[in-house]
Amino acid sequence: MRNEQEPTIEKVDSPVSETVERHPAYAQIGASRVNGQTHLYGSDFVHHNFVTIAIHASELRRGLSNDWPFALEEYIEVALSEAQWATFVSSMNVGTGVQCTLLALRGQHAPGIARPKPKGDQFKQEMAGTLGDAQEALQRLRGRIIAGKGGKESLALLDLALREIRSNAQFVADQFGEHMEHTVERAKIEVNAYAQHVVTRLGLKAAQAPLTLGEGQDTSGRED
Repeated sequence: MRNEQEPTIEKVDSPVSETVERHPAYAQIGASRVNGQTHLYGSDFVHHNFVTIAIHASELRRGLSNDWPFALEEYIEVALSEAQWATFVSSMNVGTGVQCTLLALRGQHAPGIARPKPKGDQFKQEMAGTLGDAQEALQRLRGRIIAGKGGKESLALLDLALREIRSNAQFVADQFGEHMEHTVERAKIEVNAYAQHVVTRLGLKAAQAPLTLGEGQDTSGRED
């Protein structure tokens, strides 16, 4: 159990605040949608829309018979893709958390992330490494056959090659399939979120547009 501490209250000379209440545990958190090209940790895409979460220190100002929370210095700011945000808000108590990208920590900006290398290349290298072991075993088996040697050692080499091809290569292929499925699902979330954002923005613009009268209509709505 944490030690408890009473907040400190200071009277201030301000036209809108009478007191300022402070405590080391007071903080404020906010989320925003941002437009701008960036690369995010845990995502293969180039993002033009993403979500940021910022946590600030906070103090409570009292005035005009109301409490006014006031954000102070920023503790931390992170960015999430739309898919990461959806997972974050819908998957509590699952695993160790959602990947996010650190933007700033106590006023110090973190360096940006370079364009990620295609995952397909990584899977190709892993598949090549797996098949390389099988190829080596087959080369050794070929040498024994040319030399007229058989027996248990040749059979063991053949079993090793088959095991690498059937089991390990299939495992890499299955992992690639799962990666592609997850990538497609994340892409769907990104596209749907972007489309919803555009629709909302267009709806707001339409609602804010001035009402114009068509030809042949007066202010009463009667046609000539």
